[in-house]
Amino acid sequence: MAKPVSISAKNISAAAKASVSRALDKHKAVFPKPDYRLGFIPPYWWVGFILENAEGNLTFADAQKLSTDVHSGIAESVASVRGGIPGAIFGGGHIICGFMPPPEIGLLEE
Repeated sequence: MAKPVSISAKNISAAAKASVSRALDKHKAVFPKPDYRLGFIPPYWWVGFILENAEGNLTFADAQKLSTDVHSGIAESVASVRGGIPGAIFGGGHIICGFMPPPEIGLLEE
């Protein structure tokens, strides 16, 4: 069995901010000027960002494409998350886009 790998919260956050900005720019027709927050949701099980979907007009397919683009951008900078699984969650007027880290990620460090 492979040894658990840790990732740096600082490194992945920096990579995520850049990746989210690029992906949102690429998808600006569907996600115009979104209000979003980046985080680990719940801590360490999901790396992603929360988009407001107050109008409720964004589709799951659009959110899934955005999640895949963001994960790809993060994986370019943080190789240990390449095996993560991108996805989107809808609920309460919000969309959470991100990815589940690969199983070998056992710890998030500062």
